[in-house]
Amino acid sequence: MIMPATLSKTDVLKAVEALPDEPLTLGDIIEHLMVLQKVQTALTEEGIPHEQVVAAFQKPPAERQWGS
Repeated sequence: MIMPATLSKTDVLKAVEALPDEPLTLGDIIEHLMVLQKVQTALTEEGIPHEQVVAAFQKPPAERQWGS
């Protein structure tokens, strides 16, 4: 199991600085940081190899299997 990516204080400060200079709720800021964290997590995870996806789509939908 891959652990979710973490955000450094520098990452958080850069993300907050990049927000628009207008009134924001704390919820808006937290949501922005959560999206950033999810993107970083997704970038560190391994996906399904392209060859496996191609092979799966060559089968009828009922016969497609994902994963190992």
